[in-house]
Parts: sequence; C-alpha cells; structure tokens
Amino acid sequence: MKKYVLPLVLFLAGIGFILFPYLFSSGTIDLKIQPASVIMPAAYKVYSNPDVAGGRYNLFKAEITNTGSTEIHNLKVQYRVPKFIDEWTDIPAPADLLPGQVAVVTCFPVFNQTITEKNTSSKEKTEIRFLYGGKTNPTERDESFVFDMTSVNDIVFSDVSDQDKAYASDYATNVAIYACMIASEDPIIKYYAQQVQQKVLGGEQAAGVGTAGTVDQKTVAEALRVMEGVYNATALTKMVYSETSAGETKFGDNSTSTEHIRLPREVVTGNTGLCIELALLHASVLKAAGDHAVIFLIPGHAYPGIKLGNGYYAIEATGIGGSGLGGSMTADQALQAGMKEANDFFTAVQKGTPGYYLLDLEQLNENGYKEMELKDDQFLRQKVDQLAQSFQGGGGNETQQQQQPQQNDEQQTADNTNTNDNTPKPNNTTNFIAHTGNINFSYPSSWTLKNRPFSQLPILVTSITSPGGKHGAIEIYQVPGATSASQAMNYMQQTLLKLGMQVRYQADGTQSGLTRYAGSSLGARGFVYRWESYMKAVNGGVEAVVVGAGPNKAFTAIHQQIMNTIN
Repeated sequence: MKKYVLPLVLFLAGIGFILFPYLFSSGTIDLKIQPASVIMPAAYKVYSNPDVAGGRYNLFKAEITNTGSTEIHNLKVQYRVPKFIDEWTDIPAPADLLPGQVAVVTCFPVFNQTITEKNTSSKEKTEIRFLYGGKTNPTERDESFVFDMTSVNDIVFSDVSDQDKAYASDYATNVAIYACMIASEDPIIKYYAQQVQQKVLGGEQAAGVGTAGTVDQKTVAEALRVMEGVYNATALTKMVYSETSAGETKFGDNSTSTEHIRLPREVVTGNTGLCIELALLHASVLKAAGDHAVIFLIPGHAYPGIKLGNGYYAIEATGIGGSGLGGSMTADQALQAGMKEANDFFTAVQKGTPGYYLLDLEQLNENGYKEMELKDDQFLRQKVDQLAQSFQGGGGNETQQQQQPQQNDEQQTADNTNTNDNTPKPNNTTNFIAHTGNINFSYPSSWTLKNRPFSQLPILVTSITSPGGKHGAIEIYQVPGATSASQAMNYMQQTLLKLGMQVRYQADGTQSGLTRYAGSSLGARGFVYRWESYMKAVNGGVEAVVVGAGPNKAFTAIHQQIMNTIN
C-alpha cells in the first residue's frame, strides 16, 4: 500500500498546482474606462443594440490589461445603474487573460421601458464590478462614474468631443435619434390617426406604398390626399406653430447643441409644435397609415414627407401658422411649399451643401433606431376626443378662410416690392455715418439706430433700420461665451429659431480679417431676408455685424456700399 502513497501525493500536488490559479490566484489588472458622457432615454432601445452605428451608442467601454506575471482566470464584469438597472448585470468578457493580454469589453445597457417616463435631466451613476481569480475567494475591484441622463424629450445633437470635431457632420452625429421619437405605435397617436382617418379622410383606408419602382397617378393622388388630410387635421384643431427650448450644452469634453422636443402625443394634446415636432407628428401618423414616411432636415428647419416609388413628396407642416404669425396656408399651399422645399433640398444635397439630412424612417428602423414604447393614457385619449370634435365635416374650409387675410397682406407686400414702384433708389450721393466699435462700418444717415431693440432677443445689441424697413437693416449681435465664429453662428441660429425664424447659412470666406457667412432667414409669413454676417472674436465672446436686405428683396447698391466699408 505504501508504494502507492508517494505517487498519489505527487498526483494530488500536481492537480493542486494546476488548479491553484483557478481557485486562489488573484493576478493583477489595470483598467481604463471610457464612459458615455450623456444618455438619451428616447434612444433606450438603441443603447442596448451593439449593431447600431457600429456599437457607438454604449454606456461605457473598459480596457482590461493583465499586468501580472500569471494568467488571470474566471474574469467577470458586471454593472448596474441605480434606479434604472438595479440588479448586477453581466457583460460579455473573456474568462481568461494571459500576462500582458488586453481585453476590451463594451456595455450596451438594457434599460426598462419606464425610462421613457423620465421628464427631467439628472446626473446618474454607473457602478462596475470586476471579479477574477479564485472561484472561492475572488478578487473584487469596483469602479464607478457619473454621467448625464437627459429627459425623454431631449436630443443631444453630437457625441463627438470638441477636439475631434473636424467636419460639419460632426456637429450632428445624432440626428438619426429623431427616428426614436416617431410614435406610429404609440397608443395615443394610433388613436389620433384613427380619428383623422374616420373624420377627416372619410373613413377610407389608403394602402401603403412600397419604395421600389414607379407608382401610378391614382396611388400618388391617394397618398397626397392622406398627407393633406393630416395637415387639415392640425389646422381644424387650430394647432399653432410655436417654439421650444434649444441651446448649447457641455457634456464632458463635448460642447453640443441640444433641443427639447415635445413628443407627438404632446404636440397633439397641447395643440402646438415647433417645425421638427410637427414633422415628427406628421411622420408618425403617416407611418401609422402605412406610408413610407421621411423627414427632411435642413439648417434651421424640418418638414415631413413620404417616399412613393422612386419619388419624394413633402408638405410644409408649419403652414398652419398661429396667433401673431400672419395667418395660415391651405393644405394645397402647404403641399406646394413643401414640394418646392424638397426640390431645393435635393439641389443642395447634389451640391454637397452641409447640414442637409433625409431621415428615411423605415430604413432607420431597420438599422436599429427603434421607436420608444409609450404607455396608454386614458386622460390623453379624452383630450384627443375633445380635439376630434373639430374634425366633423373636416374639409379644410376653415383653413381656407384663415388663409384669406394672409393672401391679401402678401399681395400688398408683393405690390410694394415690385421693381417698378416709385421707391427711391440708393445712389452715390447718399450721406453716410461712420459707426466705430469692435467692427467698423458706415451706414446711410437716413437709417434709424436703436440699442437693445428687442427684449426677447438680448444678443441683438443694436439695430440700424432703413426707412420703413424696405431696404432691410444692419444688426449687431454679441454672443458671450462663444469661442469661435461657427459656435456663435450656431447659437444665433438656435436663438432665432425659438422666435420662429428659420435660419440657413454657409461660410463665405473672410474680409478684413473677419469671418463671413452668407445666409437667409425665413419668417413665419414666408418672407425671406437675405443677409451677410461679419464675425470677430472679442473679449468674452464673438461679435457679429449682419447686413440684411428687405423682405423678399435682393441686395442693392446701397447694401454693397455698406458691406464695402466693414472692417
């Protein structure tokens, strides 16, 4: 028997030597954690999907390096987000790491649907646990980080750090998240769509149209009838175009534009919406009706449309106007305006103009940008019922009646701006006054200067207006805290957007060391103001001098004289 004792002892010792690292060894790890700076609840389904945008949307990445001289075994990585993901949740990770080996694990958080009830922004905490070594006595290392979580209504336009932003598209990397705010499956929007179908469209069901090939005129006519029907529904309830909040926010090392978006159900029951909010509502109802809904995004504006075969059709949803906005468009006029905008959109895209995006909602859904799930709400259904009372006999006549005053006003304006009128034309004998400041220029002595002309627009410090405003104005803006002309221009665009002015612009070189932008602003009544902006960094911010032509007018010799004096 004794002759077996020594071999048995050696055998057991060998087994123990082999198993020791698995049962008792701890090894050494080095960690580098790359956390998300912000999480948007509206996109909670996106964050859980590693296939969306190459896995860009995640809670964190952890780089784990075995810095010890022995192999690490039984590695396990877990996380939790108190209040949102309370249980420790495993993240896929390699079980073993050789000395010097590096492993990268990525956390794609699975949030519960209740995250869509979050209506405020807050700071939240992610806790991470690393377990490794012996199974009976593992080494544990805990890490954590704090991140911003927005409300369900907030869109953060970019997730690129300031130092990595190189192109215009880097400032709008998250525009696809708008697709998560489409609400074709929202019980409230589905109920609203049913009311529109029955009471505005006469109960007829329009068949959804595919995206391939061509379609006949009857199919096009029916699809446009539905699109105009959705517009008429908003007009019949006297829905108004209004503002929401937008601004510049810093998340970690990323300064980005943010926007607070009312969800489609909130637009319906609140009976008001900004351009993007109206576009989301229209697209939601059209998608619920089986149409291939799209949204056109251009600098400072958004409008909805549909794809039919190989063609696109758009409608200007903000044509409903509102109190103080100069009346409304009929559905036909809104469709005409939308189609013109769509033509301009594709022209700009062909030229490579930055800031133009076509959101194909079906394609985005297929790519993982899924709609959020929202709960039914009996109170909101009752609100829809109350609004739907306006749909009875809804043929759009009320919209036509609202339009008439605007038509008269616009006709009068057209008459006043006719090139054959008796408006005095500028000439070289005009007396000029010099304006000295951070940016110097001269202007006609007949123009009127006012300081702080609009209390609701504090960044506008001076306005110099031509008699009657017919030849436009010179405006001086000061944007405190801006570190560049592009940042100031973006802030000015967002600020004016809140006041109902849709601003488009593009870089236009330099003049006398000043950064120049050329642009146009679309007023609520359809008037277009063309302008040139001259920007300069000053102490504490950026100053801009903007020379603008009058409503629906081109630059004249007087404007050119002014712009030639800017330095």
